[in-house]
Amino acid sequence: MSIHESLAILHRAAESGTVIITASEPASAEAVRNRETGLKPHFGTVDWTAPPSYRAFLAEHNTFACKRRDVSSNEYIEFVVVGDDAIVELNSDLVHMPEGVDRGDGRWLSTNHLVGFALADADNEAVWCFDVTQPDADGEYPVYYHHYDDQEGRARYVEDGSWEDPDNSTPDFPTFAAWLDAMTTAFTAPEPLSWFAELGSPGFHPGS
Repeated sequence: MSIHESLAILHRAAESGTVIITASEPASAEAVRNRETGLKPHFGTVDWTAPPSYRAFLAEHNTFACKRRDVSSNEYIEFVVVGDDAIVELNSDLVHMPEGVDRGDGRWLSTNHLVGFALADADNEAVWCFDVTQPDADGEYPVYYHHYDDQEGRARYVEDGSWEDPDNSTPDFPTFAAWLDAMTTAFTAPEPLSWFAELGSPGFHPGS
């Protein structure tokens, strides 16, 4: 499904009352550039280019929030694609590790390979991220779910770039477009998917 098609389905769901959407105007060229050049990790650098499917999304909205009430908990589940004015703080607070973090073995860890682009919960602790070190032939990055409270999450070792936990190296989605497609399906389904209520929780995996 294309970015435009996914957004059209979400907007129709908002018109029918299934979801609530808050969305901005398209991102300016400056807003896209701010995303690519404005990140300030606690150490080192993060070099990345907004992938094509994400750019297609930004051509329609700079920020986008979608929420749906979960009947079982009577609470809202949501995702929020953050704007260029929030992406620096998002990554600094919830994604990028400080310098010198290890597990007592002297092997420093880093999450500078990740760039968070969307919040995955109302408590602002879970983030959807690109792994910007793994572009495919089209310049698309895989997407990972990263939770602030996961003790062994998506970190890599600084010394060689290997994953701290190889079991966590498999991406949740191959591209931003695939991620948006999955969110669209989950938030507009006649009956919420089995994992819908778990979105935003530590250790969450789509489809689990």
